[in-house]
Amino acid sequence: MSSIPVELPDHLISYVDSSVAQGGYANAGDFIVALVAAASEKQGQIEQALMEGIASGPTEPWSDDEWQAIRSRVISRASNL
Repeated sequence: MSSIPVELPDHLISYVDSSVAQGGYANAGDFIVALVAAASEKQGQIEQALMEGIASGPTEPWSDDEWQAIRSRVISRASNL
């Protein structure tokens, strides 16, 4: 197994330390490995969804009503943050 030296600012070191303690990881390295594995899995899911979209057939333009519904959902979600 290879290793990568990483320097983090103090606020991220604090985050890693608390995540290790709360998440039951053996050490910071195990936590970072889990983060990278999760990011890799998420990337694979995104790529799979994109490929499924491409394979689903020809596209059709959205109507003004569909665009307005999307805008409304985005605004609603943003206001709930």
